Amino acid sequence: MLRFLKGIWRVLSGISRAISVLVPLLFVVIFVIAFSTTLSESTPEPLPERAALLIAPTGPLVEDSRPSDTLSAFINQDYDQPTLLNDVVQSIRWAATDERITALVFDLENVAGPSTSQTLEISGAIEAFRESGKPVIAVGDFYSQAHYLLASQADQILLHPEGGMFLEGFSVYRSYLRAFLEKTRVTMHVFRAGENKSAVAPYLRDDMSEGEREVVTRWLEGLWSTYTDLAESGRELPAGTMNEFIASFATQLDASDNDLAETMLAAGWVDRLADHAQMEDALAEWVGVTDEDGYAEVIALDRYVEDVKMSRSLTEESLPLIAIIPVEGTLMPGDSEEGMAGSDTINGYIDTALESKDLAAVVLRVNSPGGSVFASDLIRRKLLEVADADIPIVVSMGTVAASGGYWIAAEADEIWALPTTLTGSIGAFSAFPTIEGIVEYIGVTVDGVGTTPLAGAASFNRGLSPEMASIVQALAYGAYDDFIELVASGRDMSELAVRDVADGLVWTGAEAAERGLVDELGGLDEAVVAAARLAGVEDWRTARTRVPPSFESVLLQELTRSFGMVTAPLGGWFESLVGAFKPVVRSLSSLRDPMHVYAQCLACAPLL
Repeated sequence: MLRFLKGIWRVLSGISRAISVLVPLLFVVIFVIAFSTTLSESTPEPLPERAALLIAPTGPLVEDSRPSDTLSAFINQDYDQPTLLNDVVQSIRWAATDERITALVFDLENVAGPSTSQTLEISGAIEAFRESGKPVIAVGDFYSQAHYLLASQADQILLHPEGGMFLEGFSVYRSYLRAFLEKTRVTMHVFRAGENKSAVAPYLRDDMSEGEREVVTRWLEGLWSTYTDLAESGRELPAGTMNEFIASFATQLDASDNDLAETMLAAGWVDRLADHAQMEDALAEWVGVTDEDGYAEVIALDRYVEDVKMSRSLTEESLPLIAIIPVEGTLMPGDSEEGMAGSDTINGYIDTALESKDLAAVVLRVNSPGGSVFASDLIRRKLLEVADADIPIVVSMGTVAASGGYWIAAEADEIWALPTTLTGSIGAFSAFPTIEGIVEYIGVTVDGVGTTPLAGAASFNRGLSPEMASIVQALAYGAYDDFIELVASGRDMSELAVRDVADGLVWTGAEAAERGLVDELGGLDEAVVAAARLAGVEDWRTARTRVPPSFESVLLQELTRSFGMVTAPLGGWFESLVGAFKPVVRSLSSLRDPMHVYAQCLACAPLL
């Protein structure tokens, strides 16, 4: 037996030594291969002389292209890299005057969204493209409601005969936790400033209050009205057609023998039903040029953007710079993460812009429901350095720029928003749980002493003393008063006028413009033009600031790309499992304000 155990030990030792040598060697080989591949791709082939521009993004459309989470990418090789919204918009505008581009093709199957606000910006570029006389085609097996709004702006919409689409309208439903917290004996301590600050309502109620119902209905109907108007005008259908179709959908489906695709064709929402082969034939005809396999010649978005940016950089390098600084996600102290805008990262962007000798203006592109008051104010104070340098600041609001997102925008020289931007939500709150009810239920007692009345007055297992509760509420009131003051100063309004539109109320961009919270309605392009006007420049170049990824991040991403076949079997189910918990984890992990005071619109966050 002893000899047998010694033999096993020798085998294990041999395996250990082999692993200690082979694994580092394997990583070196993979890195060399990845590095060689990167070098070989550094000089891309020239674009075809004539082709269609293919817009087929994967993942979400975003404002900031931070490096992907390497662990998620390593585990799941189908990880969808996000696409910059600005790349989509600009590529369409460039293609309008590019003689190489004969048509514009949308394949939206794998894009998350886009939001109505994002589609508004893209539709403006599509309109400019259409004026060139080139066709715009949308192809797809299935169209979500978000996909369809963008597809409706095409000249031709193709749908697979066995595919479909579903139009239902917009809704907001939230989970209310009062009864759950009561049954589990968890005490949620909630403090707010702004009666309509509904972020904390789920902890206090079992249903939506009449006040919140009225506010949400108002802005939700505004968004839906914009959606239907844009879709109906794109399809050249009378106003009200979409609402009538949705109301009678079951009847129309029955009239088409329960064939969803035929129902959509009969109602005029699509132009043609075509399988994949028929789609390829139609595209080849519209594009007017085919590749060596007989398919329509197309240029992928990322390849086209890279080509145009390289050629433009040579002619624009001497022009004044308008820096576009993206702020996307829930605001929190520290570095940015997926879905969260870290104050350190954003301030790093601002420092990068300030280091540019030819900086003429800054456009802050905000797509955030707010978050930590502390993080919001750190960014606001960093922007004051830009103002102190006599550099104009223009804010361009994306889908959402509410609460803390408005906190950092209020003192800009000009604020631009889309009609469907959700903004306002001027208020503050604090919320955190304690478990003294659970402790008492299981028979545990907590006792001790403190040196002052406040020592131990806020304890996870003892709850909150009345004195500490009054202090936390005072902090929320203080943050709210600070918010009101900076908005009044930045927007040149009286504090009384600000309080009339504050109180936690959410406004669409169109409503905010009527109430003085926004200067003009328009997208990023219009905001850039406004920044150039304020800077007094006629010709300019734009660039997005970003912190370069670390060497470790780049290395891990290259290893991930090369090592894909090993982890692919694990990726699907594991990523699905992780994805199910991601919203909860993200919500909890964003609560990092050192004072536990937040200016955040939780109802707005799902729209990002």
